[in-house]
Amino acid sequence: MYFDETAWVAIAFFIFIGLVWKKASKAITEILDNRALLIDNELKEAKSLKEEALEELRKSLQTQKNISDEADKIIKDAQDAAKKIQDETNAKCSEIIQRREEQAKQKIMTLETEAVNNIKNITGSIIVESSKIFIKSNLDNKENNSIITTSSNQIKSSLLN
Repeated sequence: MYFDETAWVAIAFFIFIGLVWKKASKAITEILDNRALLIDNELKEAKSLKEEALEELRKSLQTQKNISDEADKIIKDAQDAAKKIQDETNAKCSEIIQRREEQAKQKIMTLETEAVNNIKNITGSIIVESSKIFIKSNLDNKENNSIITTSSNQIKSSLLN
C-alpha cells in the first residue's frame, strides 16, 4: 500500500490532532476540574456566608425584640413612677391644705378669743365707769365706797372666769 503525500499529511494531521487532543484534553479536563472546584468552593463559601447572615439576622431580630421589650418596660416603669409621684404630690398638697386650714382655724379662734376678751375688757371698763358716774351722782360717799368695792370684786371675779 502506497500512500501519496496527501494521505501521509492527512495521517500525520490525525496523529498530531490525536496527540494534541490527548495532551490538551488532560489540560482542559484539569482546567475544568479546577474551575469546578473553584465554583464549588465559592458556592460553599456563599452558602456559609448566607447561613452566617441568617444567623446574624436572627440575632439582630432577637436583639431588636429584647430592646423593644426593654423599652416598653422602661416606659411602663416611667409611667408608674410618674403616677406614684403624682399621687404623692396630691397627698402632700392635701396635707398642706389641711395644715393651712387648721392654722387658719386656730388663727380665727385666737382672734375670736382676743375679740371676746377685748369686748369683755371694754364692757367691764364701761360698766365700772358707768357705775362710778351713777354712784357719784346718786349715792353718798360711804354707801358709794361699799357698793364700788363690792361691784368691783364681782366684776373682777366674773372677768377672770
